[in-house]
Amino acid sequence: VDDRYAVHSYRGTHGLGHVRLATESDVKPEASHPFWATGFADVAIVHNGQITNYWKMRRRLEQREFEFTTDNDSELIAVYLADKLAQGSDLNAALETSIDDLDGTFSFLVSTEDQIGYAKDRLAAKPMILYQDDDLVAVASEEVSLNRLFPGRSLNTREPAPGTYATWSRLT
Repeated sequence: VDDRYAVHSYRGTHGLGHVRLATESDVKPEASHPFWATGFADVAIVHNGQITNYWKMRRRLEQREFEFTTDNDSELIAVYLADKLAQGSDLNAALETSIDDLDGTFSFLVSTEDQIGYAKDRLAAKPMILYQDDDLVAVASEEVSLNRLFPGRSLNTREPAPGTYATWSRLT
C-alpha cells in the first residue's frame, strides 16, 4: 500500500487504513474498511474480528431508527460508537462500554474529528501492535506494517493488554 500510495508522505493529524480479508461478509466496495456510521459525521472504524452478538445489537439499534447499509459487523461498531457519542459519552467511555457490550473476539480502531482510539476484547485473540513516541501513535495488526511505514527506525512496539482501550487527541 505504501509503495502504491506513498502513505508515509501523507500529512494530517490522523488517519485509518485497512487491508481486509473478508471472512463473514461480502467482498465488494461498500463492505470495505474504514466503515462510517450512517447519519453521523466523523466516526469511522477499522476492525479485525467477529462480533458474535451482531444481530442482537443491530436489532436494538434499528428499533431506535438507526440505519445500516451492509450486513458487516464492522458497520455495527461504527454505529454503536456514534450512538454512544451522540448520547453524550466521550470516546473513552464509549470504548470502555464497547468491551462489555460487544461479544466476540475483536480489536478495532476508531477515528473521530479530533481523536483516535482502540479497543480490544477481553480474550485479545486478534493481534494489535502499538507504537508511540512524542510525535505520533501508530497501530497495526502486524509489526511488519509499522516497519514499512518507518523504514530504518528502531520501533519499540507493544501489544495492548486484553480488555483495554485508549484514546489520543490532537493535543495529546
